Amino acid sequence: MHIRLSISVIMDILFWSGGKDAFLALQFYQKQYPGQELQLLTTYEETTNIVPHQNIPLSHIQKQAATLELKLNCVPLPRECPNEVYLDSVDQALKQIKSKIEWLVFGDLHLQDVRSWREEMFEKRGYKCRFPIWNKSIHELLPVLQLQPVSIKISAVMDKFRHLIRVGESFDQSFIKQLQYLQEDIDPMGEKGEFHTKVSFHTPKAPPRQEVQPQVG
Repeated sequence: MHIRLSISVIMDILFWSGGKDAFLALQFYQKQYPGQELQLLTTYEETTNIVPHQNIPLSHIQKQAATLELKLNCVPLPRECPNEVYLDSVDQALKQIKSKIEWLVFGDLHLQDVRSWREEMFEKRGYKCRFPIWNKSIHELLPVLQLQPVSIKISAVMDKFRHLIRVGESFDQSFIKQLQYLQEDIDPMGEKGEFHTKVSFHTPKAPPRQEVQPQVG
């Protein structure tokens, strides 16, 4: 008599915005929990197919997930979505994932009120939260970005800083150094919403074609 054992795969879900913080959260999480099954979850405006705040097209998010070889769960939301609608929509999407979900993973850095809200709201729905880059300094985070085959561009800027920060410019050491000389109080990671970023993966260049010389004789 053969007994079939049902093995439930435990899955963690990384909330993926397509920007540097989500990418950093992925890097630190996979290093801390190697081999842990992970999927991505992205919310987007259903009328525009744009990730709010980041201002990144959903098509770019899908390309990122394909490059990372991670399953992407997309959650459509109405424009100017109320918190309860957001939470209910995300909860419904999570319940559709067949695996057992253990942790929700976020790329928050320093904002305690945001972290506390996430923990409180998702705990009510039966989920636990992890924050792999919480309180890490920019000196610890920036080298990780520099060592990865990615480029980081500014994708959105708060209105009052648009004369100082340009959409499309690179987020790198030079950009961070420039912020230090400004009179305005701008967090170098844009943690207070001053700006948002988009991650693009470098595609490996194909090796040059070698022409075969005909042999004589």
